[in-house]
Amino acid sequence: MGQAKQRGSLQERIASAQQQKLDGERITIEEAKRRLELPDNAEFLGYVIHLYDQDEFVGKIEENDVAINRVYVKIPDLAHVFDSVEEAIDEALKIDKYRLLVCLLFEVDNQHMIHDVWANFED
Repeated sequence: MGQAKQRGSLQERIASAQQQKLDGERITIEEAKRRLELPDNAEFLGYVIHLYDQDEFVGKIEENDVAINRVYVKIPDLAHVFDSVEEAIDEALKIDKYRLLVCLLFEVDNQHMIHDVWANFED
């Protein structure tokens, strides 16, 4: 039996790889603020999906029985904000044609800052 079959079916291996990505480095909001050198008054807004190569963000998401429509936006304050990292990663896993980052989104003095916490690629 081949090594791949010993590790499980294709679906099982994909699920395992996705879980490993989800279980990657976890940092606190405070740690992200420290790494970005943000002031204490920086407000955490949630999680956004950033298209790495296009430097855009997932904006509006419309999903029905027939189609999924995603609008991409240039600025993070128009991005769709997710309440949890898991929710953002679940949505990012549905998008397979772009290199994506799930990022923490902060607002400081009317400016937005992001800090990536998950990627669907390795660089």
